[in-house]
Amino acid sequence: MANEMNKTKLTVEETFALAFNNHKKNNFKVAEELYIEILNTNPKHFESNFFLGTLLAQLKKFENSKQYLSQAANIQPNNADVHNNLGNVLKEIGEYAEAKKYYEKTIEINPNFVLAHSNLGIIFKETDNNEKAMHSFQRAIEIQPNFMEAHNNLGVIFKEMGEYEKAQKCYEKAIQIQANNAETHNNLGVIFKEMGEYEKAQKCYEKAIQIQVDYVEAYYNLANTLSVLEKFDEATEKYHQAIKIKPNYAKAHSNLLFNLNYKIDFDANVYLSEAKKFRENCKPKKKSSLQYQYDKKPKKLKIGLVSSDFGNHPGGYFTLNTLIELKNKNFEIIIYSNFDRDDEYYNYFKTLSSKWHSIEKKKDEEVVEQIREDGIHILMDLQGHSQKNRLPIFMYKAAPIQASWLSQGSTGIPEIDYFIGSSHLTPKEEEHHYVEKVWRLPEISQCFTPPDFEIITDSLPANKNNFVTFGSVNKLTKISDETVNLWSKVLTSVPSSKLLLKNKDFDNPKIVENTISRFAKHNVNKNRLLLKGESPTRQELLEIYNEIDIALDPFPFQGNTTTCEAVWMGVPVLTLKGNRYLFHFGESINSNLGMPNWIAENHEDYIAKAIKFSSDLDNLSKIRMSLRRIGLQSPVFDAPRFTKYFGQMLWEMWERFDI
Repeated sequence: MANEMNKTKLTVEETFALAFNNHKKNNFKVAEELYIEILNTNPKHFESNFFLGTLLAQLKKFENSKQYLSQAANIQPNNADVHNNLGNVLKEIGEYAEAKKYYEKTIEINPNFVLAHSNLGIIFKETDNNEKAMHSFQRAIEIQPNFMEAHNNLGVIFKEMGEYEKAQKCYEKAIQIQANNAETHNNLGVIFKEMGEYEKAQKCYEKAIQIQVDYVEAYYNLANTLSVLEKFDEATEKYHQAIKIKPNYAKAHSNLLFNLNYKIDFDANVYLSEAKKFRENCKPKKKSSLQYQYDKKPKKLKIGLVSSDFGNHPGGYFTLNTLIELKNKNFEIIIYSNFDRDDEYYNYFKTLSSKWHSIEKKKDEEVVEQIREDGIHILMDLQGHSQKNRLPIFMYKAAPIQASWLSQGSTGIPEIDYFIGSSHLTPKEEEHHYVEKVWRLPEISQCFTPPDFEIITDSLPANKNNFVTFGSVNKLTKISDETVNLWSKVLTSVPSSKLLLKNKDFDNPKIVENTISRFAKHNVNKNRLLLKGESPTRQELLEIYNEIDIALDPFPFQGNTTTCEAVWMGVPVLTLKGNRYLFHFGESINSNLGMPNWIAENHEDYIAKAIKFSSDLDNLSKIRMSLRRIGLQSPVFDAPRFTKYFGQMLWEMWERFDI
C-alpha cells in the first residue's frame, strides 16, 4: 500500500504526516511501512524512530521497539518522552534495572513528569522496594492530585505493607476520581476481605464484574470470599466462571477443589471430574525434552519436596520431625520452597536440606530443569490444592517417581504415581476417588511435630467452673451449618455447658454477631458461647486449651492440626466417623491414640457420647493428666516409629520403579 502511495513522490514531512495519521487510526501495518520507508532514507529521523518504537510497543513487539526507541534517545538525549517510553518497554521485558535508569533520566530531564514517577514506583514495587515505591507514587500524586493510577498503585503498596486502612483510603480516592475502573474496585475488595469485611468485599468484586464482565481476577476473588462466607455453591459457580474465561487458571481450579471439600453434599465423582479438568486445562503445552539425571543405583535416595509450608504452619508441623529422622537415614532431602516463610521453623527446615531452592518467582520449566539437574529419585508434593501450590510442575513428570503427601484429596494428575494415605484415611472402598495409586502406610499417614516449648496442662476446668466447656479452635469455614446444629444439640443436652470457639475472625464484631445468630436459630443463648479472637503467638493460642474440657471436631472438613494440638494439651477430641478423605481425620487420629470410643458413628451417637463423657469428670481428669504422654508414645507423635514405615515406603517405591 505504501508503494502505491509513493507513485506520487511525497516529502519526508508528508510521508510522516500520513504515517502518523494512520497510526492514530490504529492502521498499524500501513503506519509501520511508512515509518520504515522514511528511516530507509533517513535513519536519524527522530519522529519516525520514536513513533515506530511506540507503535511496536503497542503491538507487544518489545525487542524491536527497544531498538527504535534507543535510536531515538541517541538522537535526542534530552527528550523526556523517549526515555519514559523506553523505560516502559524495558519494564515489559523484565529488564527492571535498565528501566529504572531511563525513568530516573526522564525525571532528571523533567522533574514533574508524573508518569515517570508512577512508572518508577512500579519498578520499585516489582523489585520489592516498597518504601521507595511508596515515595514515587506519593510524588506523582503531589504533581497531579487526581492521578487515579498513582492512588491505586499506592494502595497496592500499603496493602503489601499490611497498612490496610491506608490502602482503603487510596482505593476509595481512586474510585472517587474514576468510578468505573474495575481494577480499583477489585483491589478495594481485597482490602475489605483482609479486614474481615466480607460482605463489603463481595460488593466490590460484584461492582468490578459489572464494569468489566470478563474480569477473571474479580470472579476468582469473589469466589474466595463466598467460600469464606460458607456460600459454597455460589463460590463454585464463580470459580467456574473464572475458569470459563481463563481455562488454564490453576489457582481457580485449586480453590474450586478446596471449596468442594467443605460441602456436606460432597460428591466424590464431581470432585474427581473437576480434578481431571484441572490437569487437562493446565497441562504443559509441550513436554520437557530434558533427560533425567538420577543415580540408578543410589546408596541414598534423593527426595525432592515441593511446598509453600516449610515453616511455622500446619504443613511444617506435619513434616519437621519426619524430615529430621529421614536425614539421619539413607536419604538426601532437597527442598523446593514455593514461599519462604522466614520464621523460626523455616530455619530448622533449611538445616535439613542438602539444597534449598526458592522457586516462588521461577517458571515451571525452570523448576523442572532444576529438579532434573538435582537428580531427584522421588519428587513429593506436600500440600495438594492448598494456597500457593505448584502442582503444574508435576504434570511435566519432573522426576521418575512422583507422590502426593499431605493433600486434601486426589490432585487429578496421573503423572503423580502415588497418593500416600492409610487404612483410615484412604480405605479400599474409596480408591476410586483418586487418579493416583493409593499407598497405605500401616498406621497413620502423617506424624505431628509437638511444640518445642513447654506449656503446663492445668487441671480440668469443669472442676472449678462447675460447668463443662466444649471447645474448637478450627477455622470458621470448617464450622458448617450442620456442625452448628449438632453442637447446639450437644449444648442443650448438657445442662449449663458452654462452647468456646477461638478464631481470628472473632476479632470482627459482625462475625461475632453472625455466629451468635447461627446458634440462636437452634435455641442456644449467647451466654452459652465464649468467642475469642486471634492470639499473637502460638503458645498463647495453645494455652486456650486450659479453658476447654472436651474439644469438638467439626465436619465434613475435620480438624487435623487442631486435633493434635488439643491432644498435646490433654484435651480429648470427640469426632464423627466420615465417608471421605478429609472426613476421616478425626477417626484416624483417635484410632491411633487408642481412643476409638471417642469416634461417634452418627449424630445421635455424637450427642450421646458428649453427654456420657461430660458427666464423668473423674475420668476426664485422668485423661487430661495422661493424654499428652499417651499421644507422644503413639503413631500420632512418634516420629522415629512413623519414619521407619515412611522410609521403607520410599525405598519400596524405588525398587518397584522399572529403570
